[in-house]
Amino acid sequence: MAVLEVETFTLATGVDAVAFRALDEQMQEWCYVNRPGLARRTTARAENGTYVVITLFGEASQADNSYYKNSNAVVNAWSAAITESSRSVAVYSLL
Repeated sequence: MAVLEVETFTLATGVDAVAFRALDEQMQEWCYVNRPGLARRTTARAENGTYVVITLFGEASQADNSYYKNSNAVVNAWSAAITESSRSVAVYSLL
């Protein structure tokens, strides 16, 4: 059954929205190549500066959020741009 992985966070001090968008575009490409079962990934920002990444996977086992610990330079740069203590991840099964 397909699932949505919903990740929320804020940016680290000193990281601006323009720089993060460039990082997220690189992360988007990395995810499509390296996250099996990924069907769609979308990033959005609220007016209060909170970000959300919503990722659709074919099945729950594919929503492994440990990807951000990968040693790839793109993943490291993206992860360094977010405030880890603000990071929250939840997985929802589609109805």
